[in-house]
Amino acid sequence: MLPTAPVFSAHNDEEEPWRLTRLVRTDARVRELLRILTPDEDEGDASVGERIWTKHVVQLHDDRGRLRVHVSEGLGNSGWLAVIALTLSRAWDSEDESDIDFMVEGEPIAWPISNVLAVP
Repeated sequence: MLPTAPVFSAHNDEEEPWRLTRLVRTDARVRELLRILTPDEDEGDASVGERIWTKHVVQLHDDRGRLRVHVSEGLGNSGWLAVIALTLSRAWDSEDESDIDFMVEGEPIAWPISNVLAVP
């Protein structure tokens, strides 16, 4: 498993430290799902999806139940964003929450998950 993790932050995390624990748990679920859904890399112990997750997902922020995912510009311009979004949606739904949006590096506004998963 890849050791790199996104930065975990939360609104009011000093009074509600469970929010950070929830983000760590979500990160672990996403990695597990990506191991199931994507093939192993030729070298190393990670799947292709895990490598993309660790390389391009910079921060997970819990803003009172809304998960804000900060990602690289490269992921924002890639078809992999939809794969990450679907996987993350499943993992976050396990926390009885469903609101997710993406802050893509260089973009001025957040992208709601519905826009990421919309079929053109």
